[in-house]
Amino acid sequence: MNDLWEKANKVSEIGYKVHSASMIVELVAEKITHDAESGALWAAADLLQELSDRLEDLSADIMNINRAQKEVITKGKKK
Repeated sequence: MNDLWEKANKVSEIGYKVHSASMIVELVAEKITHDAESGALWAAADLLQELSDRLEDLSADIMNINRAQKEVITKGKKK
């Protein structure tokens, strides 16, 4: 298997786990009634979601690089 493709999948898997952690923190934040504690949990959930989004973007970038690399190799072989 292609090394870049494997790395993109690993990054995507980590992003999914971070997203899942964000969902767990949100569930807890919804149940907490104290403003300071709830606010801290919502901030943590937002941060985890942002990190998840960044990881997914990074995974997509890696996959795009992989595709472009394959196109260059394919075009080079045709010549």
